Amino acid sequence: MCGKDDSMSLSPNEILENLNAAAAQRQLSRPTLTAYRRIWRDIVIRAAAQSLDPAALPKSVAEEFYAELTRDRGASHHLQTKAAVSFLYRMLDAPNPFADCLAPKFRPEAVEIQHLDAGPLSKVLLELQRGRRTYFDHLVSHLAEALFFTACRFHEWALLTSDKLVRNGVGKVTAVRLKVKGGRFRDVPVLPRLSDSLAEWTRFLEGIKGHRLRRGHIGFAGSDLVFPGRDGSPPSNQAFNKRLAAACRDAGTGIITAHGLRHSAASLLLNERGRNLRELQDLLGHKNLSTTARYTHIDKERLRSVVGDLNLASE
Repeated sequence: MCGKDDSMSLSPNEILENLNAAAAQRQLSRPTLTAYRRIWRDIVIRAAAQSLDPAALPKSVAEEFYAELTRDRGASHHLQTKAAVSFLYRMLDAPNPFADCLAPKFRPEAVEIQHLDAGPLSKVLLELQRGRRTYFDHLVSHLAEALFFTACRFHEWALLTSDKLVRNGVGKVTAVRLKVKGGRFRDVPVLPRLSDSLAEWTRFLEGIKGHRLRRGHIGFAGSDLVFPGRDGSPPSNQAFNKRLAAACRDAGTGIITAHGLRHSAASLLLNERGRNLRELQDLLGHKNLSTTARYTHIDKERLRSVVGDLNLASE
């Protein structure tokens, strides 16, 4: 991080370069880094246009910048903006003039990510299977299976390359080596159902190689990704969620996202399969047990039962 005296003399380009270097050390995910860079660049450019030093930005000006950065945006964008500017001022080693900018609160129903129980989720996965028509339909169906049956984050599978699939002697995928937060790797076991799904996806890719899906879209054939988009790049989280939401509507269930699949897996294991939080913490790759607890949507009746057991034990 920069010292206070050093930050005062940094040019806009130097600030952005230092931010990128700090972000590389933190190993931020690609989507997060892209969003942060957009916010950093906007603040630095706005400050330069007014001949202001970002490290000594007046609070009144910061409030104006913040209003422009978040105009007509939801609570999640506010949180992302707050996180990006906090990172910026830690790098500058300067007081954060945006700290007191107020962000709207989440709607009560939006605080917890929507998740589905086993029955409704089975309907959604079946709906995705039935709807396999286009290349993207097939990708979303198999990727949804991968996300749920490993309880992984979207980017962990979207950026996964084929060399990270662990196979047995007959070529079946038995585990996947995932890069997680902090640059660490963890091996996640793969169930037979998911192994079959991955094999089916591979056969599908092999079967359409040599076919131009759309004009200019043949890059998937040369990609090392397990789930390449048509042009060979990683699939879009937004596009995936849109297709998943359509399947949820067709199945008559609540709407979930890619991250909702992860929450659904955690909740199912805890509430319906009797796994404990420590086991889920290992599966989900969380450092803190408190984070795992927020993922599990613990059944209220089960909590009452636990409390009752404690009361009986103390008598």
